[in-house]
Amino acid sequence: MRNFKLLPALFSLILIVFSCHHDDDVSMMCNVSNPIEDLEWLKNRIDELVQTGNGEFYISQANYNGKTIFIEANCCLVCNSIIPVYYCNGESVGYIGDDNLALTLLDNDKVIWKPDDFKCF
Repeated sequence: MRNFKLLPALFSLILIVFSCHHDDDVSMMCNVSNPIEDLEWLKNRIDELVQTGNGEFYISQANYNGKTIFIEANCCLVCNSIIPVYYCNGESVGYIGDDNLALTLLDNDKVIWKPDDFKCF
């Protein structure tokens, strides 16, 4: 009978341990709670994109060689765009399609910011 009293405590402990799983979501990137607000360089870049007012640019994030990266892309299909990529500290990684960064990076990225007047997808 004594073992049955420990069963609820054991179940609760297991539940707590497994509920602490974290996905690779926006809140866990770059050791900040909200990269869009907490990374000064990213916030400044977003402010600049808002000022342009064209509604085609967006910021996405992905993983590249085990590191979080930010991609500044646009959805203009007729533009010959250069798509810059940055690390958490704002340092440039390069450009999508250059010798280091394949276009396939865009297959696994996640949009983390888009303007209110977003004209795409």
